[in-house]
Amino acid sequence: MKYVILFFTISLFSCTQNTKNENSEKQTAVLKEIPKIDSLITLEIKTKPGEQFFFEYMDPLFNFNIIETPEKLKVDSIFKKEIVSSRPILIKDIHWMAHSYIYLKPGETYRITKDSVFSNFEVVGNPKRTYELNALKELARHIKKQKRITEFDLKDIPRYRKFTKMDFKARDSVLKNDYEDNLQFLAAYTSKNDFDPDQKKILLRNLLYQYKIAHLNFNKKTSDQTRKYLNDSKSLFNELLPMMNCDSCFDDPNFPYLTEAFAKNFIADPAKVGAEKAYGSYAENFKGRTRDYLLYNLIKLGGMFNSTKPNPKLARQFQIDARDPLLKSYIKETYDFLEIKKSATGKLANAVGEDISWSRMLENNKGKVVYVDFWASWCGPCRAEMPASKALKKRFKTKDVVFINISMDENSAAWKKACKSEGIDAPGNYILVQPDKSDLKRQFRITSIPRYFLIDKSGKVVNPNAPRPSDSKITTEIEQLL
Repeated sequence: MKYVILFFTISLFSCTQNTKNENSEKQTAVLKEIPKIDSLITLEIKTKPGEQFFFEYMDPLFNFNIIETPEKLKVDSIFKKEIVSSRPILIKDIHWMAHSYIYLKPGETYRITKDSVFSNFEVVGNPKRTYELNALKELARHIKKQKRITEFDLKDIPRYRKFTKMDFKARDSVLKNDYEDNLQFLAAYTSKNDFDPDQKKILLRNLLYQYKIAHLNFNKKTSDQTRKYLNDSKSLFNELLPMMNCDSCFDDPNFPYLTEAFAKNFIADPAKVGAEKAYGSYAENFKGRTRDYLLYNLIKLGGMFNSTKPNPKLARQFQIDARDPLLKSYIKETYDFLEIKKSATGKLANAVGEDISWSRMLENNKGKVVYVDFWASWCGPCRAEMPASKALKKRFKTKDVVFINISMDENSAAWKKACKSEGIDAPGNYILVQPDKSDLKRQFRITSIPRYFLIDKSGKVVNPNAPRPSDSKITTEIEQLL
């Protein structure tokens, strides 16, 4: 996924979405069955002024959740984040200079500090687990020292451009050499400290998926070049095909992307044949969780980098074809909301389904200063501001100040889940129904979030680009309007 690293770098500040070795790695899908009992994974992130942490993890609904600490901190701080999960997860450090995965287990608490650009994970009092946690981080450090041509680096873009301009034969040779080096490094690292064999299998599988995804990355290649490569890549197709129906492989956040890339390049590309034809092809050619995921991905709305348009016809068919009750429920709730709110497009809706227009909301709050937070469930920078937002709200609790949260989510189910997680409740908590069709979004040119408005007592938007809650300037601006 190296070709999306630049997009992630931008989104951190505002959101706009050898044969022997390879054969041995295919066996890594066989892991011990882990009981599905929800438990907490607790992160205690210790930050210093000038430091900022960025992580992402995939939840059971295939949403990528961003964890980000606020920027411009003036004092040492500790941020606590709890993740409810029934299974271990691979969380990714998405700092552009240090991206790597960390294998976290339910029931454990992790103390996280920054070592230069790398994040250090520690289980206090357990050096064995601490050593295991940092396996892929140390691999990332090893890769960084090598200055590989395959690694995107904002400080040395010409080096990466050389890689993108290689012909496919040369490119695949470089990828294979890098992969084999990764295996050698991990073999040496995991040979020490009685390394957990199941975790080793998971890490090896993660490296395999990243390697195969890189084969299907056609950045800077023409459509003719790509088509010829795919036509000539029967061995790649034959190697990947048996992997495609592995249900347990979805515990790795790279596997869904690998199935998507395989389906798009070898079965049907939705961008070329349309969502309905792709849906039919995927339903026919895949089974199990892979089938559910690919069909779900064609109709799932919202999220970073997701421009999927609503398709009620396929959403109804999905209720018949899919087997995963969680995915079916999620899609049903999303599309039911769109159907119920068909006549309320562009309005604000609260958690119990009541609608209100923007103008009516302003009218209802005349005589008070209003601070509006435009955010979304998938926006890491937005959610990083929530603790500061709560502190700001507490500060003005006895004053005539109203705090309004307006979600830009396309997916109402994702909005409700995020509200519960962040402790955002009524009153003043809304979702903008179909935001892309909203006059409010067009009028104020809301193209990125988080975005904050400050409204005076007369109902006039006096600052449509107000400071964030973590910025001390916002306190002054609010006090001047009181």
